[in-house]
Amino acid sequence: MLVLMASCINTVAHGHLKEDEALSNIKVGTTTKAEALHALGSPSSESSFGPTTWYYVSSIRQNRSIFSPQIIDQHVTEIAFDGSGVVASVKEYALKDGKNIEIATRTTPTEGQHLGFFEQIMGNLGRFNKDDSGTSNSHTHGNTGVPSPSGYPR
Repeated sequence: MLVLMASCINTVAHGHLKEDEALSNIKVGTTTKAEALHALGSPSSESSFGPTTWYYVSSIRQNRSIFSPQIIDQHVTEIAFDGSGVVASVKEYALKDGKNIEIATRTTPTEGQHLGFFEQIMGNLGRFNKDDSGTSNSHTHGNTGVPSPSGYPR
């Protein structure tokens, strides 16, 4: 049994693999965005606000047969640029620097009525009107576009 479980271990690398040589070519104060892009490739993610910051993320995950997958290594390189597009800082983070974030499971209430199944069904019963010919019509109210003798729609 132990041999079977050991044979079911699968290791998967995902993202940008850490390349020390390419990263050593990135110099604070001299390397431009174009040079960083050429050396490291496209970033995994970019900052949405604040100074332009690129993130290069890699992780190694181990899958073991019936157990849930486990991240055994993770590396994040953060490259921040100044206003002229030159590298302002380079920071590196490892798996030990990560933090577990608990996701909120609450729901936000919305304004308006909350109708149940039967309330929705019963609410639709009165929406169908009959026109002058006696047939059911849900969108028009017998108005053919021709004014009635009194001048008001029929």
